[in-house]
Amino acid sequence: MRYASKNDIEQLIQTPKNSKAISIFMPTHRISLPHNLKADRVRMKNAIKDTVATLEKQGVSSSNIKDYVTKLHELQNDNKFWKYRDNGLAIYAEKGKIMYYDMPIEIEYNVHIGNDYIITPLIVAEGTNYQYNILELNNREPRFFLSGQSSIDRAFTDELPGDLETALKIDEYQQRQQHSTSPGGSRDAHGHGHGGIKDNKSKDVTKYYRMIDKILWDNQLKNSNLPLIIAGDTSSMAEYKKLSKYDYIHEQSLHGNHEHTSENELHDKSWEIMVEQIENQNSVFRKVLEKAKFRDGKQILVNGAHIRKAAREGRIATLAISIIHKTYDSVVRRMEQRFKIALPSNMKQLKNIEQSARDVLQNGGKISAVFINKKSSNSTNHTYLEAITR
Repeated sequence: MRYASKNDIEQLIQTPKNSKAISIFMPTHRISLPHNLKADRVRMKNAIKDTVATLEKQGVSSSNIKDYVTKLHELQNDNKFWKYRDNGLAIYAEKGKIMYYDMPIEIEYNVHIGNDYIITPLIVAEGTNYQYNILELNNREPRFFLSGQSSIDRAFTDELPGDLETALKIDEYQQRQQHSTSPGGSRDAHGHGHGGIKDNKSKDVTKYYRMIDKILWDNQLKNSNLPLIIAGDTSSMAEYKKLSKYDYIHEQSLHGNHEHTSENELHDKSWEIMVEQIENQNSVFRKVLEKAKFRDGKQILVNGAHIRKAAREGRIATLAISIIHKTYDSVVRRMEQRFKIALPSNMKQLKNIEQSARDVLQNGGKISAVFINKKSSNSTNHTYLEAITR
């Protein structure tokens, strides 16, 4: 997969010379099942048709249209390309050239042709990487998953230990149990005063969890700051959290025995926790915007014309772009709440968003994504931009 870097976005800001700028956005599937691949390629085929139709309306000649869409056709017919995609895809094309970037968040289908590329979805997507990890903790076969809003992939099946006794090579485990009690049933010195068998088991569990934590730390968590959601019984989770090196264990957990819980069930249950966290983060940012109203020397702007002027003058510290909404309408056929990017259909609004975002970036400001208000999501009066001045 290929994701847009800050350098890529800076390059896309530059207007193509002697060429139209074609921006295509579409939802895609992470899971490469035959019907998913077919759906994604059909969507690409429709995007090419829409591109041709728009270019014709704009008076572009047939020979020039061919120069624009040849690379798009090549991409559509690349079977390998469609097998390795994320939740969304952004494609940018000009004469004889094509660029594409995967997106960790789904985006509604859209084809735009103008003088400049539409870059806001890439900027917003950069801050919506809703990825997290799951550890299903047990003493028989612990499982670790890399997860996102529409995906769950098991990882480190070979690296993680099997059952506790095998992992610790406890042939002596049984011996310790036998020797911790004297033939007459009374405890000998080995177990005296320390709980005997119970203490030995507790020490073994701790050693086992340290082994799991080290494997995950060395292979994944050392360079990560993603939330880790733990599934397991209360005492096991408490013990693991106490000894783990990882600083980003989620405060909420999946309580209970989940040894036989399927991957999809684990994903659905854990995603509910993530939805709550994402919504809380959005609420926190809304409070920041509200507090900015009362700070000396700062203003909160909601008028599009005022924001555009402040952006051009380099006076915006933070630009909040509201093009993400929560929905059950997704290309993934599962009844769960998901987040999706939806660009405004009004071209004037879209142009205002785009130009404001470009000016803020070029003047060193920050851009944050916030959710579309449900009450105004279908209204032409919806406020897509809010800003805090420096």
